[in-house]
Order: sequence, then structure tokens, then C-alpha cells
Amino acid sequence: MTYQPRRGYAAYAFDFDGTLADTAALNHAAVQAALAAHGISVTLTWIAAEPTVTAGQVRKRLGIPPAALPEDTFVEAARAHWFAHTHLIKPIAAASAAARAAADQAPVAVVSANYSDVVRHGLTVIALDDLPWTIVGRLDVPHPKPAPDAYLHAARLLGTAPSQCLAHEDSDDGITAATTAGMNVIDIRHQPWH
Repeated sequence: MTYQPRRGYAAYAFDFDGTLADTAALNHAAVQAALAAHGISVTLTWIAAEPTVTAGQVRKRLGIPPAALPEDTFVEAARAHWFAHTHLIKPIAAASAAARAAADQAPVAVVSANYSDVVRHGLTVIALDDLPWTIVGRLDVPHPKPAPDAYLHAARLLGTAPSQCLAHEDSDDGITAATTAGMNVIDIRHQPWH
């Protein structure tokens, strides 16, 4: 059975990482490379134990001071690795089909805790950059997921009430963000998606 977006919504929103594209291997490798650039060696298993990894989270887990892992240089190193290794992104065929079907019915958005330029590049890699996406990334709102800010902003940009938008998510933080915003949500972990 192939997943099809439910009809009758004024807009559709999709998370990027894990929903539209399998980026786990690349994201974990980028974090590992960014930590290595700061002289910190951890395993990919250690990185994968947390759904998101920020410099602040790593400092807390390792008990190191901010000077040992500044946010800006951590992000810069992770982004450099990510953009240099986008061949590790794996398209999710069911997600592509669902996004195209949704775009045939109504406006579509990508709502991500990642950076907008990363999402745009990722959409190109998985050949979904031809869809008329509205993209909301982490720097477009004051608070990332699980706060509802990104989904509320997407609804405003799409010109629809959140209750008229169907979100597709693969994480507890994303589901919390979308439902708190007032959207209906499909947890793709419980759909025939992959």
C-alpha cells in the first residue's frame, strides 16, 4: 500500500530530515566531524543517542566548558561536512510520491529544525526542488521544534489556518510542534512510508 496524503486540506507541511529524506547518516557524520575539528572524539552511536545534537547539548553531556566547543565554530564545521557529503542523503520514494500528490492538491511547505539553505540543497539532492515549496527553517523563527513557532509561521506564509493544514512528521518534537500549532499530524513512523 502506498501512502497518499489525505484530501481536503488547504495546505500540507512536511518535515525534511527523516520525513522527506533519510539524512541520518549524513547528520551524524557531520556532528562527528565537527566534534573532531574541536579535538573531541565520540562514536556515531553516542551521537545517535540524541534526536538533535547542538553544541550546548554536547557540552552538557561531556561536562566541558563553552570555550571547548563554541556554537558558531561547531555549526560551521558541521555545515561544511554536510555540504561536502550530500551523496549520503537517501531519497525516500514514498515521501517523494506523497509530496508530489500533495502539491497537486494545495500549497506545500517544508518545516524543519534544520537550516533553510540545507533544506533547499537537500531537496535538490532528492529531486524535489521543482515543487513550489515554502520553506521554514530554524533561523526563521525564535524557537525551534518542539515549540510551535515554525508550523505557525508556515501556516501564515501559506495563507491558511493551522487547522486546515496537514503536517507530516517523524519525531516526537516535530509532532508536538505541529499539534501545539493546531495542525493535524501524520506520524510517518506509523504509516507505510519507508
